[in-house]
Amino acid sequence: MITSWDSLEWGNSDKGKAPTAIAYSGLVANTSLAESKGSSSPEEISWGYGVGDAESVKWFKLLLLDEKDMEVAQRQSVQIKRARELLRHAGKTPTQAVADYLRLLWNHALTNIKKDFGKIAVDGTPFRVVLTVPAVLTTKAKNRMIIAARRAGILDPRLAGDTILSFVSEPEAAALATFKDLKARPNLQTGDAFVVCDAGGGTVDLISYQVLDTSSLQLKECVEGSGKLCGAIFLDQDFESLTSQQVGDAWNVSEADKSELMRAQWENGIKRSFEGQDRSWKVILPHACYQRGAPPSLQLEKEFVEDIFDNVISQIRALVNDQISAVEKKTGRLPKAIVLVGGLGSCRYLFKQLNEENEPRDILVQQSQGDKPLTTMCRGAVLKALSNTNLPGVTVCSRISRHSYGIEHKADFDPARHREDEKFIGKINGKARVNHEMRWCLTRGDDIEETKPFKVGWCKHIPADSSPNLAFSLEILLCAELIPPQRHNSNTVRPSCTLKANLDVSHIPAIQGLDGNWYKRVDFEIEMTVIGTALDFALIVHGRRVQHGRVETELED
Repeated sequence: MITSWDSLEWGNSDKGKAPTAIAYSGLVANTSLAESKGSSSPEEISWGYGVGDAESVKWFKLLLLDEKDMEVAQRQSVQIKRARELLRHAGKTPTQAVADYLRLLWNHALTNIKKDFGKIAVDGTPFRVVLTVPAVLTTKAKNRMIIAARRAGILDPRLAGDTILSFVSEPEAAALATFKDLKARPNLQTGDAFVVCDAGGGTVDLISYQVLDTSSLQLKECVEGSGKLCGAIFLDQDFESLTSQQVGDAWNVSEADKSELMRAQWENGIKRSFEGQDRSWKVILPHACYQRGAPPSLQLEKEFVEDIFDNVISQIRALVNDQISAVEKKTGRLPKAIVLVGGLGSCRYLFKQLNEENEPRDILVQQSQGDKPLTTMCRGAVLKALSNTNLPGVTVCSRISRHSYGIEHKADFDPARHREDEKFIGKINGKARVNHEMRWCLTRGDDIEETKPFKVGWCKHIPADSSPNLAFSLEILLCAELIPPQRHNSNTVRPSCTLKANLDVSHIPAIQGLDGNWYKRVDFEIEMTVIGTALDFALIVHGRRVQHGRVETELED
């Protein structure tokens, strides 16, 4: 585990994980120039524990999403708006910010690995890099992450060969890491399910897995995951807001004073220690508050502190209960365990609330100690890398699609569904037809087995006098609705990717349509295979594979 972080605060250098935060020291960069070079020089940037009191950009991974792909709560959140504003001031795009952070993290990791193993050994070792990504990241956002990784130098040419880059969603990484701990429990059997609650700084994501085999460490995703913006940062805001109400105008002090109080007395004090104890909590106010007429300190009673926690904790409890209900509906029984991970996952009060609610239902609530909740994603990413090798590791064999995937086509006219003015006569068979129908090859909520292809057959008619070397293309569309529409609705159906191939159609016999013209019928199959967080599309024409290309897709992984 790499630590030895550069830190402006005592006690942070050996923590298991550095904050995803970056500060540009007031730099206003030339965006187009920075775009071409990838980033600004390291001396102009501070990151992780090194940002100190500088106002840092956080949540910039989520900014890889287009605004239209964000939920309303994300789009309107103060944190997202502030992150955009800070990047705009620095002349940075979200991709550039991610590239800057990854470059600094990557260089720090390489430096420390070389200290441990030596430069010659490291230079001669092939690298397999797994990046954890939020569950909400879309195809386009993941592709931007690849661009950022390339600009960060992670994929630079090496004597040991190409670096292999792959992704794992944060909830799946958490599941991979926690299953290693859970399997040691004698009451965990094949067929049992468990819920992973990844409570981080911004979002709380939940995902549930069912155990396929305890001995070979195989899992399948049980129900579609869920999540919400109700992480630790909102708990911090509630503490500061209620403190401000107590102090009044005297709270109008410098951000440095506020940050010091938040770190010393909230982050490393009440927030970590509170679990509903019947006692008061002393908060020593900054001297500047005292100079403005505030008392030297505040005494926060149990009920006051509970009010701070309850807004966020109640939302997490609701998410957990919804996930438990979904598991019970799908499997016919309650999950065996709820595993808390992430920074907020180590919160004692969260554990107490969930345990009181679920212990009577014989559902274990597991909260690891020390740095384990904080480093869950890192450990899960390592296990993900192991699952792609011959070395033993936890494997997710089946996932649930969080989108529907399909193609647009012409269909027979149905007077019960279609308007008369949409009807036209088909050139091939003379039947009444309509455009813009959807055929969904994969529906949201479907189980997809990893590495096992899923095929859908179709055909396309082309003019017989088309070039023998036909430029064939097929657009794959997606929809996030629970029930995808039967027609192509531009409001909910959008492009995922386009498969393109040059086809030799010279050997296909021509047939005459009822319109008197000649056509060739191209029979093809769309083959889809889940590989990690990617959906691998292949085009099979008349039994011959002519195109395949891995596309990062929105699977619930």
